[in-house]
Amino acid sequence: MATLEPEQVVSDRAAARTVSTLTPRERQVLNGIKEGNSNRMVARLLGISERTVKVHLHSIFIKLGAASRTEAVIEGIRSGCISLH
Repeated sequence: MATLEPEQVVSDRAAARTVSTLTPRERQVLNGIKEGNSNRMVARLLGISERTVKVHLHSIFIKLGAASRTEAVIEGIRSGCISLH
């Protein structure tokens, strides 16, 4: 049986927390961003205001520790919040 390094255990736990802390709507917004959509287009696709998309993105950035849209998508994929498909 393989043993995990302490860093991997911490990383796995952090990823599990992240997955559980993003709301379903935040995941939808992040998926829209992943597809290359602007805030305006994500808002239209989800039937919400552009301001609401910005609020969700701010929350996503904080929860994923991201400083940009690209970093948020990368962290979302790494943590299992969203998939490449």
